[in-house]
Amino acid sequence: MPQGNDYVAALEKVFAEDETSARKSLAAKKSVKKSVKKVGRVGFAAAPEVQEFEAENYFDEEAAGNNGGKSTRRLKVYDAKTRQSWFVDQKTYALFSKRNVVRTDSYGGLVPIQDKTTDDKTFNEKYDLDLEELFDSKVSDKDAILWTDSNNEVVTRKGCGKTAWRNAYRRLVVHVMDPKNAIRFSRALQIQLDYLMAHEALLLNDIIVVLDKISDDPRNHTSKKKKKMDLNIALTKALLNVNVGRILVANSGTISYFFHPDTRVGKNRTFNFWSTTPLLTTLPPISWFIPSIFTFTPSENFIGSRAHATNSILRSVLGPGRFLTRLITGGREEFVVDDLKAIAQNLAAETTGFEAAMRAQFGNHAGRQKVNQFRIENRLPTDESAVRSFIGSPISTMVNNGVVHVLRALANHWEGLNQIPFGNFAHQRMEQLNVNVILRFHMPFVLMTLANLRGWCSWDSMVLAPFITKLMNIRPGVNMNVANELLNELNTTIVDNVCGGIFSRMEPFRRWITQMRVANELIMTEKDKVVTIVSSVTSGIESGYKLAKTVDWVVPDDDVMVRSIIQHIKLDAVKKKLRNHNGERLIDEENGTLDANQAGSALQDMDQEEIGPAMKIAGGSISSIVSFVQKDLSKRQKTGMTDHLVKRAMNALRPRDKRFLIELVNKGHEEIRAAKLLSRRVGTLLKREMRRARLDARIKELSRGSVATEMIEDEWYIVDRTEDDGSTTELGSFQFRTRRSSTSDVLFINRSGKEDRFDANSHVFRKFIPIGEAIVRAQKAFMVIELDLLKRFAYASYMEFSDLREDLIKLQILSGVNCYFLDDARLDVLSHIKNHSSTQVSWRDLKPGHQYFVEQKPYKYELFEFEEGMDLDNRKRYFSIPPQNMIVVG
Repeated sequence: MPQGNDYVAALEKVFAEDETSARKSLAAKKSVKKSVKKVGRVGFAAAPEVQEFEAENYFDEEAAGNNGGKSTRRLKVYDAKTRQSWFVDQKTYALFSKRNVVRTDSYGGLVPIQDKTTDDKTFNEKYDLDLEELFDSKVSDKDAILWTDSNNEVVTRKGCGKTAWRNAYRRLVVHVMDPKNAIRFSRALQIQLDYLMAHEALLLNDIIVVLDKISDDPRNHTSKKKKKMDLNIALTKALLNVNVGRILVANSGTISYFFHPDTRVGKNRTFNFWSTTPLLTTLPPISWFIPSIFTFTPSENFIGSRAHATNSILRSVLGPGRFLTRLITGGREEFVVDDLKAIAQNLAAETTGFEAAMRAQFGNHAGRQKVNQFRIENRLPTDESAVRSFIGSPISTMVNNGVVHVLRALANHWEGLNQIPFGNFAHQRMEQLNVNVILRFHMPFVLMTLANLRGWCSWDSMVLAPFITKLMNIRPGVNMNVANELLNELNTTIVDNVCGGIFSRMEPFRRWITQMRVANELIMTEKDKVVTIVSSVTSGIESGYKLAKTVDWVVPDDDVMVRSIIQHIKLDAVKKKLRNHNGERLIDEENGTLDANQAGSALQDMDQEEIGPAMKIAGGSISSIVSFVQKDLSKRQKTGMTDHLVKRAMNALRPRDKRFLIELVNKGHEEIRAAKLLSRRVGTLLKREMRRARLDARIKELSRGSVATEMIEDEWYIVDRTEDDGSTTELGSFQFRTRRSSTSDVLFINRSGKEDRFDANSHVFRKFIPIGEAIVRAQKAFMVIELDLLKRFAYASYMEFSDLREDLIKLQILSGVNCYFLDDARLDVLSHIKNHSSTQVSWRDLKPGHQYFVEQKPYKYELFEFEEGMDLDNRKRYFSIPPQNMIVVG
């Protein structure tokens, strides 16, 4: 079925389920009229007419006639360069896919993928290894850590309360954490993984893993004490990182510290007593806490009379437009009334940036007056604004904008996204669909708000509260059956009563429910595509995640790095002289060696201006400088802050900033504000370079296989040169071509395509395990999922499937792992595609009934079907696949 008809098929399936439900209800109640009225299609959207997409496939009547009348469809593909299109049958496309050379994109076009040598299905068999055994053999027990460690960034900050509030926050979160809070908190944290560096994402992932264990084990099969102990450890390590700590605090609003929403609804009479008793709501300090803890969801007409009366008095006394007025009254200047002279507060203009723009243009007070005028004239925000603000704060959005308007905006938004055949990439992440998150987090607040507008009753505590509990306890599964059951129950037993029979609320609410059921059908189709992509890169996901978990992410403190950078700048002129003295290299920064005997004479030739900065930190004599340089090399070898990495970090600065920093340090002005700012910036870049260097070293170690006794043509091997002292030096990876029978020379092809010969007597050849290429393939899979499949559903929506959740989280973390070895691996992947076996076919080998491409002129190919006796031009070239489809944009 064409992709454009997926929405129609899903909608028809939902209608069919409703018809079946209606018939069962008719049979049970024996009242056709009453049953149809209750469970009919009230509020359901009519199935729209979706046209066939001729650009993707078409029905071949002639082929169907030859195939016994069965439906036959062909894929329409296009040339990536000339945009010339043609049709291929399913057999030809299957042949393309089997060769693992091309795939079809969303529009049916052929897109190249990497060749079969790095296919995940043959990864372990091809290289005769097990990833578990590989990491166990090359990673020591000390490195194989359970928890991720990072720098303690809190100790460098000023203030006596820098650790006090973190400890209090950690104890509070551990104390209130239960399965409901765990699943809410984990879903809020997983969205932030994209915005962190690899080691920070690992810190956050440790917390998510523990929260998943708590939420997936509500009956406490694992000791509750053990789970809280693990959460305490994960939070302790994560709060030492400033960025992760900010994310934890920013998303703490998803935690219920006193009561869950279902408790509020189930104990509505108790809450009503606490919130209306005069003694409890007027006497301080009880009045400071009781109203905020034991109150219901506010309504459109009654948000809190006492607070508004107090704020109104303060606004009049303090005056409008003042900072103190906004601070004390919570930023509101007036209340919503029908008087046109008053200021309306029911427009969420701040979500569109309009309010900030007005304030920036006209100033705070005048800018707010402009926004208020806009609100008075327009009254309600755009649908997109309501949808976005609803995701962040559902209650206030429904109260400020009106429940009917918000429900209609949500229903229209979901219906619009469901109907678009290929989704809309322009939508924000808050506008992407996620049924389980809506049911688990937002629907309880929607039901509470509607019930509060209607008025609380005993039905809420007996029926609505247990249903909200079901919503909050939704767990990841392999399909959307649980969500569909809850939506059916919501549609048949909850909507009428919670809306109070008001049709203007029931109609958009039912339409929204229908679109969520349609989305459940559509996401199952999308899930199959995600499973196919993820299952093809499992080796890359596992190896990349294990790599990230075993790398040491801890780097020296900021002060140590700044001192090392200053020292590097002052000794750079001396080391530059030692690197090239009369054509000889007296210093080797990579290995930390120095020829001290000749270094003294080499430094005698330097000018006083060049050697001056080094003398200031090492002493006034040449011998003291040589000794200081030798100690500096030894120290850099231990800490990992080599001169090469410092230079890389400095080169990442703007050229003029780099020159300015060097000039300031050499002239002794490293203590001024500008020098400190630039040196700290270089220190931040140096942290990144050090962590990348450690990733490079670990991948390089994992890529070294066993010594190859027999070599296969076109396979890659690591060449080690045997030194005179018996040690070996790695020369890099090369592609094997042939071995000379008469001599000991072995012919290889290097990365640039040139030939290299190595003597087998003085070189060792090892198998090359493409760990880097496997990780790059996994990162590419993440990019494909984001670009091709996140046009309708959010990435987190696929995490709600239990069979995908762990791999998708690892893939999200892996997307932030970057180093120079992986950059080379990306080039290797492109090289594999470039050097793929030619698809050219001799004109003598063409087979009747097969389709081929003939080169009419450079980069232009025409498709034809070869028949017996066809007159061919043997001067032209014929291909099974057009070569331009192998072009890859790096």
